[in-house]
Amino acid sequence: MYAIQNIKTGKFVYGTDYRYRRPGKKHNQRTSKNKMLTYDDYYEAAQDFRSRGCGKDYRIVVLKTVEVKRVINFDMPDRYMTYWEYVELNKSGGLIIER
Repeated sequence: MYAIQNIKTGKFVYGTDYRYRRPGKKHNQRTSKNKMLTYDDYYEAAQDFRSRGCGKDYRIVVLKTVEVKRVINFDMPDRYMTYWEYVELNKSGGLIIER
């Protein structure tokens, strides 16, 4: 697996801000230590690197294979509970779900 990383900060690209699209200029990258876009193919990562306008402050890195720590079952029939449903349930004295 591959990801795009900022060389200076070590953070990974998880999105691109296209709001300020300027011809000939690089786009602002959204970076984080906790979120990242991953690619299963080097050429797909390279294409995305170019289309996002990543500059010389970024590089493509190879990631270790992801390991599943545990599987979380559905909170409700056929779906997961959203944060706001969880808050409303706890306000009404409902069941607290441990994570």
